[in-house]
Amino acid sequence: MSELPFALEKLPVGKSIVGRDEEIDSVVAALSPGGKSLAILAEARSGKETVVREALSRRSSMPGRMVVCDIDLTNVRSFEDFTAVWCDSMREAAQEVNRGALLPFEIHIDEIAGNKLFELPGIVSSEAGVMLVVYFKEFQNLLHLEGETFRLEQLDRIWSRQKGVRYIITGSFINAMKSIFLERKCFYGMCRTLEFKPLDKKTVCQYIHSTFLNYGRIIEMEEAMAICEVASCNMWYIKQICAFCCSLAGYYMNRKVVNEARDSIISIHEPRFKQTIFDLTGQQVNLLHAVVDGTTRFSTAETMERYHLNSSAGVARSKEGLMKKEVLTFDQDDNARIIDPLFDYWLRHYYFI
Repeated sequence: MSELPFALEKLPVGKSIVGRDEEIDSVVAALSPGGKSLAILAEARSGKETVVREALSRRSSMPGRMVVCDIDLTNVRSFEDFTAVWCDSMREAAQEVNRGALLPFEIHIDEIAGNKLFELPGIVSSEAGVMLVVYFKEFQNLLHLEGETFRLEQLDRIWSRQKGVRYIITGSFINAMKSIFLERKCFYGMCRTLEFKPLDKKTVCQYIHSTFLNYGRIIEMEEAMAICEVASCNMWYIKQICAFCCSLAGYYMNRKVVNEARDSIISIHEPRFKQTIFDLTGQQVNLLHAVVDGTTRFSTAETMERYHLNSSAGVARSKEGLMKKEVLTFDQDDNARIIDPLFDYWLRHYYFI
């Protein structure tokens, strides 16, 4: 066989994407005529890029020319960094517009200064007659830029006036992204928000079973479910565990093989988990313990006594600190969830024992 199963180095495409049809359809709808820009609020390694790339692929087969402008803000820590990356991306978009065009589209980016630079997508779209899709990765890094001379609200005012442009905005830090789009309501008028749903366990188990089978291996659904339980259906971790299973065993993946693969993956990620704990205060660790135990009301006298939480104000500070460190997130009903599913498993089975 030409390719190993459960590969992590390539994005899945088409039918190999597991359980994200609804999210893909939402992105396709955003890119369709009459659609609206989209901010995707999902944690790291949850399949955001897979969903966006698949949606872009499907949209490219529909009528109307579309040009995609990729902007990765991973290394952006200053406004100068941002404008440099932005201008480079706009130049590439202009070159793509001109590819195969009878009349070349000209844009003199070096002659544009200040906030007018951020008007470029609208100019490119309207003058070249194309839909320009601006796809951001690590958008939350723009929070580092905010100060007296720059606020996200400035971009909101500029981008919300643009026609023929779609912004697809993603970031790895879910709490920072929620802060921008749900709490501050930046880009509220121009963007819808999309939150990823948990993957269906049955669908993921079927994927595990069929992928092993296609590779000439057997795994029972019970063992597949055990893998799902460890990784909470997170495909990034599931593929790692399954790849280890393939390396450890021959034809049949029994529970012993699954447990050995689980322990191998835990050992790889454990130093990162220990560093996370080391960086927390004692009160934050105690609050994390309460979350692991299923506690929902942290400020009751009983909870504070049981988990050695000092005060209601201290609980609030610990919650805020854990959110800033992207350890915990909270839903609309204020229910806590540990963001990293394998870290959650490690806390339950290795740390708080």
